[in-house]
Amino acid sequence: MTTVLIEEYAILRIAIQHILESARSPESVMSMTPQKLNEVSMSLVRPVELLVLGITGAADFDLHMLASVQMQLTPRYSLILYDSLDTRVMVEAARQGVCGFIAKSSTPEAITAAVHLVLAGGQCFPRIIVEASHNSPYVAQQRPHSPMRMLTPRQEEILRMLAKGHTMREISKEIGISVATVKSHARTLYWKLNARNQAEAAFIAVQQGLLGEPEEDAEPPQ
Repeated sequence: MTTVLIEEYAILRIAIQHILESARSPESVMSMTPQKLNEVSMSLVRPVELLVLGITGAADFDLHMLASVQMQLTPRYSLILYDSLDTRVMVEAARQGVCGFIAKSSTPEAITAAVHLVLAGGQCFPRIIVEASHNSPYVAQQRPHSPMRMLTPRQEEILRMLAKGHTMREISKEIGISVATVKSHARTLYWKLNARNQAEAAFIAVQQGLLGEPEEDAEPPQ
């Protein structure tokens, strides 16, 4: 399944492409400008599992581009990258089935977490869209996050590994506890973060800075 990234600015497009290739696989990611999409054979692109669309901040242009891209690619999941929020674009995108929005200035970890969350069936909408469209059945599915509850050091350790995509079995082997105990900790984490699954817990943790500084033995950013 293909991931398609559409972003006008070359430097940003390259940076986000690298993040997507790390989150998914290099061979599954196609990157292009909005203009280039019309030149690409749809047979080379489809089926599209994930569309990552960078919008410009000009509402009329963004609405036209969103409708056009959704019609051409018919992606299973869509994630929008933005510089500034426009309520009209946010609400219309949600009505069209877009799964989430994340700022272009977000950290690689936050973008990766958003991708995993969307692919796991979750949504990540800014609070403004929930307040702006109570009548949208799609937006109504969004749940405001409850206040954070204190995490223990062990829970923080497990959360870091979950955010990196490790399985319960891998975490069990790494820290020397049973799989059942890891699952028990994970259930507690989900409750404390008001999350429904691993991907959503990772996204909330990254967005709210709960993972702290990178571990000392972590590889430096490229």
